[in-house]
Amino acid sequence: MAAAAAVASPADWTVVRRRGRRRHGEAPATASHPESPPPLPLTPVPWSPSDPSLDPARVAHLLARARAAISRVEASRLYRRFLLPSSPLRRRLAHLAPARLSLLGVGSFESSPAARLQLALAALLRRDLLPGPATADLFDPVLSSVECAAAAALGFAVPSLDDGGRCRVAEPTLFYMPHCEASLYDALLDANWAQLGRVCVLGNSFRRYALQAEENRSGPAAKAKLVLQAERFAWEERVDEAGDVDEDDGFARAFNETSWHFFEVDDDHADQRKEISPEALSFQKLSL
Repeated sequence: MAAAAAVASPADWTVVRRRGRRRHGEAPATASHPESPPPLPLTPVPWSPSDPSLDPARVAHLLARARAAISRVEASRLYRRFLLPSSPLRRRLAHLAPARLSLLGVGSFESSPAARLQLALAALLRRDLLPGPATADLFDPVLSSVECAAAAALGFAVPSLDDGGRCRVAEPTLFYMPHCEASLYDALLDANWAQLGRVCVLGNSFRRYALQAEENRSGPAAKAKLVLQAERFAWEERVDEAGDVDEDDGFARAFNETSWHFFEVDDDHADQRKEISPEALSFQKLSL
């Protein structure tokens, strides 16, 4: 398929539909294609906000709501567990030392309380767990001009290109991809297969995708071949592993089945990419 034919509408890749729920502001899936996400662009294409109008009062109101969400997440049991100095997560993040945080697929955080909580977590991770000079960006094709302005005020850059998740990293990077489609994780892995040791993914459980692929061999998870390969050599920990998602419907919706993924590979021996099996990759087991 030609690259131009692969470009979808601005509301391309926002969320994976789970347990009959959908993100606020998102149109329900059509009955004819309930499990087929729109195609991702194969090459970067110019992007502009879905709603170009910029109302300063809306920006100020959204900023206040986003900062309230940050305070709420900061006070949660979920986030306090991230800060434990003895946790394997802290040690692995320190070893990776991400110089960048990229929040992909956040959706409309003006209309969705869950998306605001996800944005809040990203802001806190950058502040508390990444090195001081780490940069941050966020993107979703559904973002409005108001959301872009609020994101900039919170320290997140918004790109002017939609690369369909095919962002090849130039430095160690934490990708936070809350409840994205399996195809978006697959696109990210495809772009970085030869350097997965420089990538951390906080998003849908790859382990869960593997189970879904076993249950439905023609479903979206089964088509995410690189996600299924990477699951076999990823260190994965769910954010609610210890039951620490607060007993609150908003937190459950924002963070259910979300996992950290660190890839235990030696990038120097991964240049053969998909031609070799994951078992043949040179493992770099970290004593963390």
